[in-house]
Amino acid sequence: MGGCMLTRTAGGTHDHRERRMSPTRRELVRATRGRIVDAAGRLTRERGPNGFSMDVLAKEAGVARATVYEHFRSKRAVLDELASSMARSVAIEEPRATTADPLVALRDMLGDVCRHWAEHEERMRGLRTLTAITGGESPGEGVDDQQLRRLVEGLAAANQMRAHWSVDEAVDALGALTSYDTYERLRRGPRTPEQVEAVLAKLVVSIVSPAAVSPNNSGAAAPAAAPSGNGRSCAHRTLRGRRSPPRMESVR
Repeated sequence: MGGCMLTRTAGGTHDHRERRMSPTRRELVRATRGRIVDAAGRLTRERGPNGFSMDVLAKEAGVARATVYEHFRSKRAVLDELASSMARSVAIEEPRATTADPLVALRDMLGDVCRHWAEHEERMRGLRTLTAITGGESPGEGVDDQQLRRLVEGLAAANQMRAHWSVDEAVDALGALTSYDTYERLRRGPRTPEQVEAVLAKLVVSIVSPAAVSPNNSGAAAPAAAPSGNGRSCAHRTLRGRRSPPRMESVR
């Protein structure tokens, strides 16, 4: 980037005059940086993080070697930026609220989380490898704590949570259950993502009150039916939904 004064930092290089650039120039700088990171991602998938040099990276990105160094002071800086980019791409976004019933929202969240991790398994493995090599911090995984807290507080307010659970305990438990670590461990069964969801639902039922309510067809809350002969409560059936196998039993 001829003539640009660049400030180098541990996380890469940043143009300290970027705010004074014209919009066109600023977009060009960002696009070039993004192209280098994208090229690093392709090379990492094909050869591994240690399988390419900065010269090879420059060729893959279609830029001069000097241009790569204008943006990144070292290969480590490139890998750090790549890890940050990958972490952002696998972050679980908070979905729009589609139901006022926290029990149904909890069931839907389990399904959403399992589908999300199923779609990003390869990327998460690559991200783990990168952070192990660079020594960077492991990315934040799982559902955001604030989202979980709102959900748990909704369960408590609706008397849908067992009395011996505190809000903080339930938030921490759900955070662990919806993390990629837990998903990865349960997949080793081997289990399909749908089977992982069913196992998570079994565990989550230990938090939900047996007297929990579920919505009826009119949208109003109806009392839970008495447990049937196989021990399944209304809360259990709500958590199971339509995606989980029929063999899931309530934890008493």
